[in-house]
Amino acid sequence: MTTTTTAPPVVAVPPARPAPRTVTIRGRDYPVVLPKLGDVRLRLTAVIIGLQVLGQTVLRFKVSVAQILVTMLVCGVMEFVVTLRREHMVVWPASAFQTGASVAFILRASGTRHGDLWSLRGIHFFVLAAVISMLSKFLVRPGGRRHLFNPSNVGMVAILLVVGPSYVFSEHLWWGPRGLSVSLAAALILFGGWWILRPVKMVPMGAAFLATFAALVGVFALTGRSFYATWRPEPIAGMSYFLNLALSPEVWAYVFFMMSDPQTAPKSPRGRVVYGVVTAVLTCGLLYLQPTEFGIKVAILASLTGACALVPIIEEAIRRLERRRTPVAIDGVDAQPLVRRRLSGATKPAVIAAIIIAVAAPVDTVALVANKGVVLIERDLPGPGVSPGASPLHNPHRQ
Repeated sequence: MTTTTTAPPVVAVPPARPAPRTVTIRGRDYPVVLPKLGDVRLRLTAVIIGLQVLGQTVLRFKVSVAQILVTMLVCGVMEFVVTLRREHMVVWPASAFQTGASVAFILRASGTRHGDLWSLRGIHFFVLAAVISMLSKFLVRPGGRRHLFNPSNVGMVAILLVVGPSYVFSEHLWWGPRGLSVSLAAALILFGGWWILRPVKMVPMGAAFLATFAALVGVFALTGRSFYATWRPEPIAGMSYFLNLALSPEVWAYVFFMMSDPQTAPKSPRGRVVYGVVTAVLTCGLLYLQPTEFGIKVAILASLTGACALVPIIEEAIRRLERRRTPVAIDGVDAQPLVRRRLSGATKPAVIAAIIIAVAAPVDTVALVANKGVVLIERDLPGPGVSPGASPLHNPHRQ
């Protein structure tokens, strides 16, 4: 008689997960969170650094390596400390480095020359912009879920409006004669925009903004609008007005790398297209009467501040439209009207701060139209009755 034995079934044992990384600080273990290679924030920082390399070499940006590094470091340290205290985790501050890189990409201190790699001229303005940017991210959170404004946008608008064009300005709309260097920068912006916007599904948003913006700027050019800039002695009007705005590398970078923040843009695809159109209309409304490049750049930046404040209203309008088209209730949608919810929390500090920022940015931008000193600065002329050497309005280093 033959007996057979049955082998016990083989049970697949899943591979053990690696232990989470930790670091000990003052006797306490904190989990370490590092960014993933596919993180869009890393892509954005990489593209901006690439543009800064071109700026330091062939585009002649008037910003130093020291100004860039200090700005990024201030943002990174602030986010690192706040995250450590709030969430008890050591998190790589990818968003903060992105904010600092954006601030240093646009903000300029008068008197900084191209090639002064380690100049700290006006560094306090960069630090202040960084601090304001991060505070807006940490504190202005109506509802407590996410920050309302794009951090770097708020920081730069505040510095440009409060400090003023005698001491700070933003990178020029046009980066130099049309040639290889500007073409390389434009190619990097277009490729970087596609590389960054495609994963977060924001290409339609960018296209909606640029199409609306180009159409309105074209109308402005046909009606005779013009502006002064330090890099051209005569007023910029006609076709030059259209080209220097609609095809500006700075405007493209603004759309692809600042407006595209997923945390401050609407979540739905339709809402993002509306957001792009609304931001373009606000931008053109603010820049229409601006007689200077400084005013136009502030108008472009301030329009995003206002548009971000409108995002909850845009999202609510899209949800209502979807509910009308779909009789079935949408999960997770609060039926209480948005206006009533906002009014019920209008006394909260975060809401008050959001209202002040959203109103002050466009109002102060409109006030630039009457500031004759800005025109004198852009034309590189001294103030009335003051010799060029003694006038704070005379800024030859901005040319």
